[in-house]
Parts: sequence; structure tokens; C-alpha cells
Amino acid sequence: MSRKDALLRSQVEREAQCLVIPGKPVPKARHQVRLYRGGVITYTPAKTREFEKAVRVYALKHRIKKQDGELAVIVTFYTNGPGDVDNLLKSLLDGLNGVAWEDDRQVKAVVGIKLECKKGEERTEVTIRRMEELVDILLGLAKAG
Repeated sequence: MSRKDALLRSQVEREAQCLVIPGKPVPKARHQVRLYRGGVITYTPAKTREFEKAVRVYALKHRIKKQDGELAVIVTFYTNGPGDVDNLLKSLLDGLNGVAWEDDRQVKAVVGIKLECKKGEERTEVTIRRMEELVDILLGLAKAG
């Protein structure tokens, strides 16, 4: 690895907030609709609610700081289960809303990757950084290449 690559990697690791959430990622399920006492109620299925809560608790436990400004989120899901990347992202981002950022409108870029893994190795790796830092890094890589 060249000195320039090492410096760039050091900058990437220093400025990002990283979190590894153990366990099988859960895709966002559609809201359910039920009739109740003559009315209609909608609710999020329990499995989705539980995963979002687990993400929130894990982020707080590992001292993820709430950031302001425009953010970029890079996520790698290691799973052998079902779920489209977009639905996996929805449940994760909803779990981080109010913890890693104040409002999900701050998230301006998202990269989601789903990779197969062996049973027992399921996890979600999350990197959160300021949008301008990501742009600077990408421009630096383009110039170096």
C-alpha cells in the first residue's frame, strides 16, 4: 500500500462512525391493516419493530453520536436470509433515525450491499459519515487513480 493510500485509508477510518450489529438483518415488512371495533388500524409487524428497536439500542450502547448536516450511510448486510436490499435498508435506517441523525432527511446518500454468509455469521456493518467527507474521499480517489 502506498503512503498516499495509507493516508487516505487513515482519513476514512478516523472520520467515520462505524457500527457492527450482530445477528440476522430483518427487512422492513409492509404495514399490516386490521379491523378493530368497527375501525381500521395499521401497524408495523412485530419482527420489524423488534429489529428497529435492537438497532436503536445497539447504536446507543456503542455510543453512536447524533450528527447534524448532510450524511452518507454505507451498509453491508451479511445474511443468508430473504429480503431485498432496499427493504433491509429501510428497517436499518428507521432504527437509526433519531439516534445517528435527527431526521432521515439528512441522509443524502446510501450504499447498500447484501452478501451471502454462513449461518451464525449474520451481521450488519454500518458506516456513517458527513456527505462532504465522502465527496472529498471520492474526489481524492479519482485524482489518485
